[in-house]
Amino acid sequence: MEIFDNGPGQLNQVSSTPSISTVAGVEYRGSTSQADFYFLPGLVKKPYGIELWTDTTGVKAKKLSLVQMPEESDWVLNASYNDRSFMRDFIAQNVAGRLGLLHSEAKFVELIINDEYRGVYILMEKVKQGKNRVPISDLYPTENAGDDVTGGYLLKIDKTSGSPSTSWKSNYTSGISATQKCEFQIEYPQYGIITQQQLIYIRDYINNWEKKLMTEDMNDPKASFRDYMDVSSFVNYFILNEVTRNVDGYRLSTYLYKDKESLGGKIKMGPAWDFNISFGNADYLNGWKTDGFVYNTIENLEKNNYWQVPFWWNKFIQDASFRKALATRWKSVRSSFLNTNTLFATIDSAQVALKDPLIRNFQKYPLMGKKIWPNYYVGATLSDEVNWLKNWIQGRLVWLDAQMAVFDSPILAISNETSSSVVYPNPSTTGIFQWKFSLDKPSLVTYSISDAMGRLVLSPKNANFESGEQIQSLDLSAFPAGTYLLSWKTEDGAVQQIKILR
Repeated sequence: MEIFDNGPGQLNQVSSTPSISTVAGVEYRGSTSQADFYFLPGLVKKPYGIELWTDTTGVKAKKLSLVQMPEESDWVLNASYNDRSFMRDFIAQNVAGRLGLLHSEAKFVELIINDEYRGVYILMEKVKQGKNRVPISDLYPTENAGDDVTGGYLLKIDKTSGSPSTSWKSNYTSGISATQKCEFQIEYPQYGIITQQQLIYIRDYINNWEKKLMTEDMNDPKASFRDYMDVSSFVNYFILNEVTRNVDGYRLSTYLYKDKESLGGKIKMGPAWDFNISFGNADYLNGWKTDGFVYNTIENLEKNNYWQVPFWWNKFIQDASFRKALATRWKSVRSSFLNTNTLFATIDSAQVALKDPLIRNFQKYPLMGKKIWPNYYVGATLSDEVNWLKNWIQGRLVWLDAQMAVFDSPILAISNETSSSVVYPNPSTTGIFQWKFSLDKPSLVTYSISDAMGRLVLSPKNANFESGEQIQSLDLSAFPAGTYLLSWKTEDGAVQQIKILR
């Protein structure tokens, strides 16, 4: 394997002397991205995994710095096949880093295999334990007790195809009516090396955390589930998945890690990974919409989908302190880097650097104007793709602004049913309700419906109403009999609620 890299801003020629020449092992990688349906006939462009070796035996790995990134032996070449803008993984990793999450550096490269041009790829850091990747402690087979056995661990929630791993399933189902249970795969220590004592430790740690999360009062400030988790990393991870509307978020390509108790020892979310079908680039699970949360979408639309979102996230939203932390963090990042000016500047800068390479890429793979799974929008030109992405980002941020404002409200200090607001018929055997209320002046109203467990069954919606009496239809016909809570907020900031019996 040879790399030609003259440094930032410099052109590279394959006729030049390579800056790096090394032996390497190469493999296909990815689960969905290896399936036949993923590619258009004759236009196959697969992702690769690379391990740098000291020699051709492949026995010993070698660490090198590639394209100004910290040295390591394992790397990923992301094909960006169904993202014609080449921006989604790049932006997501950029945002993850600014949020303070572990993430992968990403550099654009052009790939040649056996003298055949293979187009533009994104060279990325593979998720693994190590000082330049997931900097948790080494955990040796001899460390089986005391502080030694408490870290470090790297866990993954994902499809089980690929390399074997030690795993176990949660004691709790995910989603509202699903029977599926989240499966935790242990990425580090590796399969065949991890000891039984280490497996028992990390399994019990997660199981105990989940038990407390399921059984404790979410609004008890002394609830002990928080002692197991680094709350700020969960807040940042929630923001990342919701900003990008990552339809696989929380349930696939999801990593968690834990270091030794003496080094903090709480479970943390990250690193961020796999965002090629985010930012509106999916035609399922409402992935193209700018409104609606990701964390509860699949349980509302595909209750029997095998890959459900772990139940934690619905529980977190019941926690007033978590909602407040979300709203506070949201205000901070929106006033700094998470705005259209900054994001669009990043996109524009990358597109300038990619101008000539993408011309070559799309000559090799004429994919423009052709639908590739799971595209929702298909642009005729690269400019169309980039402009649609920008418009989507703008719409998404506006919608999230409204939702975070609701999270920032003193929801516990609510005003219940008032004489000016009523839902009828209540109860309703059909699940169809009429909500009648009055406004003193025109206002934007944000409303949502949650079940008895506090889980949102109707994600927050925004609607502009004139002054006077208003009637809004509410449809709960798809949900089981039970008690629900309609919550709404006007621009004045007062939060009101009414119980609904289905």
